[in-house]
Amino acid sequence: MFDIAGIGKDRLHLAWVSSAEAQRFVEVVTTATESVKAQGKFDPKAFSFELAAAEMTLAGETLRWMVGKEVKITTHGDVYGRKWDTVSFETILDAVLEREYQKNLIYQAVKEGYTSVRDINAKIGLDLKRISYLLADLEKTNKVGFTGMKDRIPVFAVL
Repeated sequence: MFDIAGIGKDRLHLAWVSSAEAQRFVEVVTTATESVKAQGKFDPKAFSFELAAAEMTLAGETLRWMVGKEVKITTHGDVYGRKWDTVSFETILDAVLEREYQKNLIYQAVKEGYTSVRDINAKIGLDLKRISYLLADLEKTNKVGFTGMKDRIPVFAVL
C-alpha cells in the first residue's frame, strides 16, 4: 500500500522475532534504523491526502473480503472448484488494491472540492479516462454523485 501511495514500501519494516533471538532482534533493528536514516524523515502532512485514501482502502470491505478468501481459494479452490496458485491470486489482489486506492483518491479529491474530472486529474494525476470510469463506480456505490453542469463541465460531490 505504501508503494501504491507513493510513500515507498521501504518505510515499513515487519519481522517476526522470538524473545530467544536477541542477536536477530539487534540485526532487525539495525537494518530498520539504517533504512529509515537513509530515507530521511517522513512528513505525514505532505502525504495526508494519500494516507487518507490508503486508510480508506485498508478499511474497505473489498480488500478484507479478498484477503479473507485467499487461503480458501488457493487451497480448496473457488466456487467453480478451480485452485488458484498464490502468485495469481496475489496479482489480482494487487490490482484490486490499486483500483480501490485510486477510487479512494478520487473520493478524497472530490471531498476536498475538486469537482470535475479535469480538476481531479490535476490533483491526483490519474488518466482522465480512468478517473471517469472510477467516478462511475463511485456513483454506483453512492459515494459520490453527479450534481449538475458548470460551464458545460460535469460536476461531482461527495454524498
